Amino acid sequence: MRIQKEWQIFSIFLGLFALLTRSTAGHNEASRLATVQSLVDFHTFIIDNSQFVWTVDKYFYQGHFYSDKPPILSIYASFFYALLKVFGISFSDRFDLSIWLLTVLVVGVSTALGIVYFYKTLQFMGVKEQWIDVLLIIAGTGTLLLPYSTVFSNHVVSASLLIAGFYYLLRVQEGVTYSLLSGLLITLAGSIDITVFIFVPFFGVVFFNKPLKSKIVFALACAVVLIVYFQLNVYLSGSLRPPSMNTSLWDYPGSSFDSNTLSGVASHSNLSSQINYFFHMTIGYRGLISYTPILVFSIWGFIKVLANKQFKYRQEYLLIFLASSAYVMMYILRSNNYSGHSYGVRWYANLMFLLCLPLAQVSDDVKSSKRVRQAFIIVSCVSVVVSFVGVMAPFVAVGETHPNSFFNALVYTLKPIYNKIVGYSSATIRLSFLDTILLVLKLLRVIVIAAIAGLSCYLLVNRVKRFVANKDVVEGPIDRLDRL
Repeated sequence: MRIQKEWQIFSIFLGLFALLTRSTAGHNEASRLATVQSLVDFHTFIIDNSQFVWTVDKYFYQGHFYSDKPPILSIYASFFYALLKVFGISFSDRFDLSIWLLTVLVVGVSTALGIVYFYKTLQFMGVKEQWIDVLLIIAGTGTLLLPYSTVFSNHVVSASLLIAGFYYLLRVQEGVTYSLLSGLLITLAGSIDITVFIFVPFFGVVFFNKPLKSKIVFALACAVVLIVYFQLNVYLSGSLRPPSMNTSLWDYPGSSFDSNTLSGVASHSNLSSQINYFFHMTIGYRGLISYTPILVFSIWGFIKVLANKQFKYRQEYLLIFLASSAYVMMYILRSNNYSGHSYGVRWYANLMFLLCLPLAQVSDDVKSSKRVRQAFIIVSCVSVVVSFVGVMAPFVAVGETHPNSFFNALVYTLKPIYNKIVGYSSATIRLSFLDTILLVLKLLRVIVIAAIAGLSCYLLVNRVKRFVANKDVVEGPIDRLDRL
C-alpha cells in the first residue's frame, strides 16, 4: 500500500526531532513548564508551587508569580501533561521522560506538521516535486527550525501555524472556510509569539480585492483569537499590555529584568550601539544570515519575484518580504540582548518557513548554471551543518566574553571538563569518573548528530542532482517509503 507523501514527510521529520530532543529545562523552557504543571496539578496560572518557580522568566502580580510567556501554548500543552499523568508520568516522578514527551508531542509534532504545510504550499504554487524535496531538506535540517524543535520552545510552533495560515490564505478564493482557517491560524501564531501579530495586517491586505463575505469571516476569525488573547492578559496581569513588556510587573526583589533589558521596551543608548546591534542581528555573530546562510538565495528569489510583474503570487511574496522585514526591524529597534542565551537569534525561527518559500524561484538557475548549482549546494550544506551544531545546545550560554553562540555550542560538548582544563597543563588535569562518563555520553551524541548532518547533506546533494538530471539516482528514505 502506498503511503501518502504528507504522512511520509510528517513521520520522517517527527522521528528526526524525537531522536534529537533532549530533556532540558533552562529558564525559557521552565517558565512555560511551570504554567503547564500549575494548571494540571494546582488548577491555577500561579506558579508559586511549581518546581520550576526558580525560572527568572516570571513576573509578580498581586502577590504571586506568573510565567511571562503567552499562556496559550502552555494551556495546549497542559492537556498532554494531564494525559501523561494518567499513565504515571509526571515532573515529580519521571522528570526527564515528562519533558521529553511533552517536547516531542507539542513542539516536534507542530514542526513536523509545519513541514507538511510547507510542502502543501509549494505544491499548491506549482513547484516541481523534485525541487520541493530539496527545499524540504533545507527547511527541516538547514534552518533554525531544527534546533528549536528539540526543546520546549514556542517559536517553531508559531512558525508552523504561520505557514499553515499562509497556505489557507492562498486558497481564500475557493471558499470562506479558507478565510476562517487563515485568520484563526495566523492570529493564533501571534498569540503564541506576540511579535508575529505583525503579520496579521500585512496578510490582511490580500483581502482588499476579495468578496465582502471573505473579508468579514477573516476579520471575525482574527477578532476571536485577539479577544481571547487580551482577556488572558487582563486576567493574568490586569492590563491589555503583554506582561513581558509591562515593566511594573518586573519590579520585585531578585528580578532579572527591567525597562533596560525587557525585549519590546528596551532601547540603545546611542546610534553607534544601535548600528552595532543591527550588524550582529543580521550578518554578525548572531545574525539572521550567519546562522541560516541559505537565505542569501532566498533574497535572490525575492528579487526575481518582485522583478517579474507577471508572477501569479507576486503580491503574496511581497507581503512576506515586508512583514518579515518589519518583524526583524522591530526586534532590532526594541531589544538589546540578541534573544538572550540562545543559539543564533531564536526569534528568527518564526520566519523560517516563509523565508524558505522564495527558494522555489531559484530552481531554474540551479538547473541551468553549474556555478550557481555548486554555490547552492555548498551554502545549503553549510546551513545544514550550522543548524545541527545548534542542536547540541539550543539555549547555549552567551556573554560579552564569548558572544559567538556557534562557537559556544561547539564548546558545550566539552562542558563536563571545560572548567577543569582551561588554564591548566595536561599534567595537572584530574577528571572524576562521572566527568568522564558525561563526556563520553556527550561525544556519542555529537557523533550521532554529525552522522545525521552528514546524511542530510548527502540527501540534499543527491536530490539536487536528481532534479538537474531529472532521473532517479540513489534512493533516499522517501523513495523507500514510496514503495510501501
